[in-house]
Amino acid sequence: MDDGHIARRRGAPPAGQRLSRDAVLARAEEMIDADGYDRFSLRALASALGVRPNALYNHVGGRDELLDAVAERFLAGFVLPETDEPWPEWVRAVAVGLRSQLGDHPERAALVLSRAGGTAVGPVLLRRFVDRLVVAGVDRAIAHLGWHLMLTTVVGTVQQERGRGGDPAGTFEAVLDVALRGLAAIAAEPADDRATALLAAHRVAHAAP
Repeated sequence: MDDGHIARRRGAPPAGQRLSRDAVLARAEEMIDADGYDRFSLRALASALGVRPNALYNHVGGRDELLDAVAERFLAGFVLPETDEPWPEWVRAVAVGLRSQLGDHPERAALVLSRAGGTAVGPVLLRRFVDRLVVAGVDRAIAHLGWHLMLTTVVGTVQQERGRGGDPAGTFEAVLDVALRGLAAIAAEPADDRATALLAAHRVAHAAP
């Protein structure tokens, strides 16, 4: 039996061509940016990489695992600002930074919104965001809602901008202003039962150092 045949894994590219997990994820990112993640498939990815579909399973467990990994790579590149400004302005800075990063990859917006919680990085960002607001005196349950408000505002705006070809009217800034004023007003009152229940359901504990 040919030793070269034994060494090759299922669906692998021919000898001399290398396929790595990083290459798989990078090509998947390019395809999602071009066509959107709803239309993304492993079969199309394999064709783009010049391998059989089963070669991908040497690097990812399936479509869901791959999409989680793409979302995680995106979130890993996002850093919360380290400033001591008032918490509403800090949240604004977080939102503006995330929007800027998503603006370069608008087709990943829905992917990030739907899969951030299933990544290793997403929950860490959430806990650090919540902790920052709690230190500033915001109830933890309200701070938790603040994260979801910020994320939904940013992702929703990016998706709208994608369809309109930009945001010439400054919709993002106007919507973000309203959202932050509403959050500040809610933060001035005790958290209600619904906010507390959501916090418990999402199990948002204190962030690890």
